[in-house]
Amino acid sequence: MAQIELKAHQLRNQAEKKMSSGGFFKTLFSNGACQIEESIEYYTRAGNLFKMAKNWTQAGHAFSDAAELSLRGDNYTDAAFNFVESANCFKKCDVAKAVELYLKAIEIYKDKGKIVAAAKYHQIIAELLEDDNDYYEAVEHYEKAIDFYKMEASYSSANKCLEKVAEYYALWENYDKAILIFQEIACFDLASSLMKYCAKQYLFRAAVCLLCANLDVTSKLETYINMYPAFEDSREYQLIVCLMECIEDNDFEGFTNAIRKFDSVTHLSQWHITMLLRAKNQIQDIPDLK
Repeated sequence: MAQIELKAHQLRNQAEKKMSSGGFFKTLFSNGACQIEESIEYYTRAGNLFKMAKNWTQAGHAFSDAAELSLRGDNYTDAAFNFVESANCFKKCDVAKAVELYLKAIEIYKDKGKIVAAAKYHQIIAELLEDDNDYYEAVEHYEKAIDFYKMEASYSSANKCLEKVAEYYALWENYDKAILIFQEIACFDLASSLMKYCAKQYLFRAAVCLLCANLDVTSKLETYINMYPAFEDSREYQLIVCLMECIEDNDFEGFTNAIRKFDSVTHLSQWHITMLLRAKNQIQDIPDLK
């Protein structure tokens, strides 16, 4: 690894020497473009060697320098590519720097009309910020990704981001917004013969939010059945009805057993468990009048 890093440093020094030789005015003439291209090659080769050595910081800087030179040479495609390469390195050691570099790539993609690529990297930023526990900022980038995906009619990709946004709004107790989003995704799936079977999971999530918000679940369930008649025969629907009855009867044990039984067949995510525990707290808040 030491030899690889040594070679990488040598290549980086060659790139810097190439750009500094002759000064600024020399780059204005015909050989200036060649100098830039050669320096970019040295920087990218150095970046790849630093990656092999797992020196992510130096790799990130090398690719970033290559990207900046590509911009000087008006090579926007390579600039965006190298900004992404740099960000991919920095995300292993410096989240803030990674986000900064992804955003530089996004600006190029937007300017060049590559809207889906811009959406993709907003989504990647959101996922990176989630891992860094920066959830509010993550949602902002998910929402930007959604807007761009919808502009290009990439609705399936948009819905993946919408699902994440709805989950966070629910966790933040903004149940009305979460319910609307889950219903929106369900409606999209119901319009497709291939995706129709997926609708029940989003109707189920919306119903869970209704339970947590202590809203009129019964009338909404009727609406969901009208939207998707098969929902009434699903285990998800039966669970919601059972949990409603447990809340009404102040049946703490029945509520817990119903969830345990459902989870033994259909695994509940951490989001579902968190939300259902909130709903169960309504039982604990009801005084025992016996």
